[in-house]
Amino acid sequence: MATPIGTNEINSLSRRYIIPTIYDLFYKSNLMFFRLNAKLKKMVQGGLQIEVPLMYQGFAAGGYYQGYDLLDVSPSDTVLNAAFDWKQAYVPVSVDGLTLIRADSPEQVVNFLSVYFEQAGMQLAEILGQGVWSSGTNAKSIDGIPFAVDNGTVTGINVYGGINRNTSAFWAGQIDNTTTISLLALQTGFGNVTQGGRHPTIGATTQAIYNRYWNLNVPGQAFPVQPSAVDEQLAQSGFTNLLFNGVPIAVDSHIPANNFFWLNEDYIFLYVNPRADFNMKEFREPVNQDAMTSQVLWAGNLVVANPNLQYRFYQMSM
Repeated sequence: MATPIGTNEINSLSRRYIIPTIYDLFYKSNLMFFRLNAKLKKMVQGGLQIEVPLMYQGFAAGGYYQGYDLLDVSPSDTVLNAAFDWKQAYVPVSVDGLTLIRADSPEQVVNFLSVYFEQAGMQLAEILGQGVWSSGTNAKSIDGIPFAVDNGTVTGINVYGGINRNTSAFWAGQIDNTTTISLLALQTGFGNVTQGGRHPTIGATTQAIYNRYWNLNVPGQAFPVQPSAVDEQLAQSGFTNLLFNGVPIAVDSHIPANNFFWLNEDYIFLYVNPRADFNMKEFREPVNQDAMTSQVLWAGNLVVANPNLQYRFYQMSM
């Protein structure tokens, strides 16, 4: 039986057989998107902006007292909202009527469209993967990690999430632009963003710096200070990594050259709208063409809720 050229049939086949492969490509396309979607994604429905409440200071009143001492009950302003714009991304999938006629059966249509949707998924993952490591220069892009982990001196942009980090020290990332890679330098950066039990959960860098870190470990592998073990979750997902203080260091191909990041993922979230979480729109037919077009859509933003506990080496030399 020939395949009907109509949106109902194609939408049914596409949604039933094709879309799940896009998610597989999406999760495993690069390091930080794998991490963000595995455990750091928050679904948000509606709102003019994505607003995140921050506990940025302690109470002004409170302390010891005795007997009939007067107690200071003055209110304290301890919460401030950061606001992030919605960002959108898409990739189109178009097919002409003659191609569908040549496919001629539901199975062949599925096989043909699968190739298109796999490529669309890879392309959208690439767009978003680049956005995660953007510096805030493209207003339509995701607010990337380099934009968040900054004190205004690297990107030249002082406002992040609607808060000026020049006047709010708690909102500034920790920056180092003078360091040659060494175990001591990495430990110093790690320690600078460690507060008790709060410490980086991953180190992300380029292949060149990762290679250098690997080489630093070779002479000392007989000692337990820098073990050559790996994070099993990342390893099982195909991401080569080495541990530092029990924290994995791994490569993301989208990180700018000469950069190394200590990231505390307890404060990093990917906010996504459920209406556009790699969702496929229905195929539509133009009135003046024998063809159909669909799009794969995404909407959300990346939020770093505590830039001060993130560390960036951004001119690390070899």
